[in-house]
Amino acid sequence: MGQVSHDIAHELEHFIVHEAKLADESKYQEWEDLWADDAVYWVPAKEDDDPAQKVSILYDNRTRLATRIRQLKTGYRYSQLPVSGMRRVISNFEYSEQAEGRYQIEANFFLPEFSIQSVRDFRIWSGRVTYLVSRRGDSFQIHMKKIVLVNGTEPIPTLSFLL
Repeated sequence: MGQVSHDIAHELEHFIVHEAKLADESKYQEWEDLWADDAVYWVPAKEDDDPAQKVSILYDNRTRLATRIRQLKTGYRYSQLPVSGMRRVISNFEYSEQAEGRYQIEANFFLPEFSIQSVRDFRIWSGRVTYLVSRRGDSFQIHMKKIVLVNGTEPIPTLSFLL
């Protein structure tokens, strides 16, 4: 719909960087609290896939997302014991104002993961992320997070952490 002001862009970028830091540091409850009741967490195999027509790598509604977080918080998610070391790098932000007071943010991401569990593997995840957010108090809430991996159509190892 429209461009956003420099001040709004700065707030949105700060929010996205904060969301990434919470995920990197396994602060699951704080991360989950960022999500709206109507949230969708989506990782399609390809950019233009329709989740009603094509299988997605992940396609979680708010309830499924809460279940995923609850599993991670139990301490019995063995694919993440110990928790993978991660640090996201997010860049090339683009912002637009949408209908109903929502904002769309798009960015590239690069995520090194040290999977220290039994495999002791170092993986690189990268792609494009799109958020749909709206104001909640003095911050924002996430309505949708779509992650398109550069290798989404290839076989990938488990996604037992938060992308």
